[in-house]
Formats: sequence, C-alpha cells, structure tokens
Amino acid sequence: MSALFAALVIGTVAGTLIGTIGAGAGALLVPSLMFFAGQSMQGAVGVTLAMQTIPVGIGGAYLYYKKGLIDLWVVAAVAIGMLAGILGGGALATSGEISPVKLELLLGVVLVVLGGVTIAKTLLGYTTVHPKRNS
Repeated sequence: MSALFAALVIGTVAGTLIGTIGAGAGALLVPSLMFFAGQSMQGAVGVTLAMQTIPVGIGGAYLYYKKGLIDLWVVAAVAIGMLAGILGGGALATSGEISPVKLELLLGVVLVVLGGVTIAKTLLGYTTVHPKRNS
C-alpha cells in the first residue's frame, strides 16, 4: 500500500472516530501515520498539527456547536493553553534534545494511561453526561 493511500485511509478512519468519540488526533493519527504511512514521529506530529487547522476542524465543530454542545469560553481557554503547549512541546520535540525513541515511548505511555483511566472510570460508573443530553 502506498504511503499516500495509507494516509487517506488513516485520515478517513481517524476522522470518523474523532467525530464520533472525540479521540484526539494525536492519539489516532500520530501512531497510525508512523506505523502505516512511514512517517517519523516528528513528521506525524507535524502532519497532525497541519491538518487540524481551520479547514478540517471547523466542519466537525460546527455540527456539535449547532446542537449546543460547545462552550465557547472553554474552547477559548483550551485554545490558549494548547497554543502555549504546542509551541513549547514542538520546540522541544524538534530540538533534538529528546530522541525519537523516547518521544514514541512517551506517546505510548500517555495513550496507555489515558486509556486505562477512561476504561476504569466507565466501568466504575464515573462517566460524564452532558446536562443538555442527559442520556
């Protein structure tokens, strides 16, 4: 399978999952681009950041906004924090101070921890239900 076709399939699957369950693009796209499309960790992060800009994210966000499910104050706060974090993390990841192997290990640890917390909370009944939906 060519790298571009793999990237198309990865984008379709990840987009469906992101739109459905809100899984972060980094959690889905970065490992998928690395393993199936031959991208380096830094390259996969760069592709993920580039595709998350307005052209891609706005369509999905609009669907949720129409349903009254997005608090714009929270969006603003998260965006400010993310911008600072992305600039700092991106500078560190591309500086060469952390090896690609350690970056991949860090990604794996974060995914395992977040996955474990999500599963544990769900099994213990600590799920968050949007007050407007209450289902």
